[in-house]
Amino acid sequence: MSAVYVHNITIDSGTDFEQEYDMFEVGGKSVDLTNHTARAQIRKHRGSLTTTSFIVGFPDRAKGKVKLTIPSYVTAAMKPGRYIYDILFTKPGGTKEIVLEGTVRVRQGISTGCFGGTAGLPNSAQRLCIAVIDESDSQTQSGMSTKWAQFRGTYPNRTFYLLMPKSEGFGHLVDTKEYVDIRMPQNFGVETTVNTGRLISEDGD
Repeated sequence: MSAVYVHNITIDSGTDFEQEYDMFEVGGKSVDLTNHTARAQIRKHRGSLTTTSFIVGFPDRAKGKVKLTIPSYVTAAMKPGRYIYDILFTKPGGTKEIVLEGTVRVRQGISTGCFGGTAGLPNSAQRLCIAVIDESDSQTQSGMSTKWAQFRGTYPNRTFYLLMPKSEGFGHLVDTKEYVDIRMPQNFGVETTVNTGRLISEDGD
């Protein structure tokens, strides 16, 4: 991929946003996104320090499918107006590339515009899940695969983070051996973004 594609989107405040993209090479061949990671953000302008992040998923990496979502409790906090966004890929070798960008039009809803009580908060299906696992000796990979499939089937919209603590260093990326050690389901690596690197630096920045 060398061309940056442009696609403008509209988000209705207070609703769940979903958009799926098919990534193609310039010649029309689907891009294999195996071992790619991605991030996508919305800003008011390029220099803005305030961002809204998409949840980036890969419905089918081999066929170049990328899915962006923002839950309703996040869009409810977005003010109507014009914004910009892009998608940044990190390739397996570490090369970073912006593959798509465009404008975002946020519209104030009518029925969705009146939030009271806890309406603007995440519901059970949208809650953030964080698991910290250092070993899974009592589990099998097939058993973990079954449990992961059940979890995703019950809560397809939940954002899931898996952290693996290490005894030395800070912010290490995991490798194949560690995947095996924690009995990571095979489809977990396909359905999620793995090895995103440090969320904060060693000095706290």
